[in-house]
Amino acid sequence: MGIKKCKRCKRVFSPVGREKICPRCKQDEERDFEKVKNYLWDHPGANVEEISEETEVAEDLITKFIKEGRFAQLDGVDLSVECERCGAPIKNGRFCEDCSQKLQQGFKGNQKPKKKKKENNKGKQDRMFTRD
Repeated sequence: MGIKKCKRCKRVFSPVGREKICPRCKQDEERDFEKVKNYLWDHPGANVEEISEETEVAEDLITKFIKEGRFAQLDGVDLSVECERCGAPIKNGRFCEDCSQKLQQGFKGNQKPKKKKKENNKGKQDRMFTRD
């Protein structure tokens, strides 16, 4: 376990798992999520710009929440982000279904088959060496 520098406030902290932000910033982020969620309860058709304006939460943070799928449980909320590869609207994640499949196929195609070991050591396996 090491130490990291918080991506938001630049403080040094001891991470738990793959955390990129310190516990204090994480709490602030959770408070912002609650603000956005509460706003969406009352205004389910709002877009990211409107939510950001009314709640004073940064648009990139709202986009992060959408990518994480944190608004999926809210009925009537139709927020989406763009696929990072083709730009298609998606409800969560980074890539649309088509791009995800294409990327997976590309990764599978780049795997090199394992080479068989040559059997040059015939006979050496049967011997025992000792040191004088």
